[in-house]
Amino acid sequence: MSETTMAPGPAPESLLMPAAGRLPAPVVSCTALPDLAVKAVLPRGADLSEAAAAQLRRQLGELAGDRRVAVVLELTGVGSVSGAARAAYAAIPSVSAWAIVGESPVDRLLGHFLLGGEFSSVPARYFTSDGEALDWLRRLDNVH
Repeated sequence: MSETTMAPGPAPESLLMPAAGRLPAPVVSCTALPDLAVKAVLPRGADLSEAAAAQLRRQLGELAGDRRVAVVLELTGVGSVSGAARAAYAAIPSVSAWAIVGESPVDRLLGHFLLGGEFSSVPARYFTSDGEALDWLRRLDNVH
């Protein structure tokens, strides 16, 4: 029940919605930007779940094909993160790096809980702004 957004660099954002009849309305909005990055934005109060991870995985496949992408996952105001979601997000093979973004102390707690999973195979960090997250992603080698 979730999807992603592509995001590095200043470029016009175009909202990408799943094909009619295939998936329910996304919980996460997905925007493709240059440099093989994605920005996934979860609505406030949403739950980060295995279903959301599966939807994001499908959307990344549609957006990037077999290429790997960096993901900025905005979880500001998210209601919860399940243990199963941690494993599901970490297991998405097309992600080259994770930049988790939130604003509040609760967002930070949930973001660090999410990153406490199996994210060790790719770079992953928590940020309080998109700008910091994108700057970090641009500085990484071999992310795209």
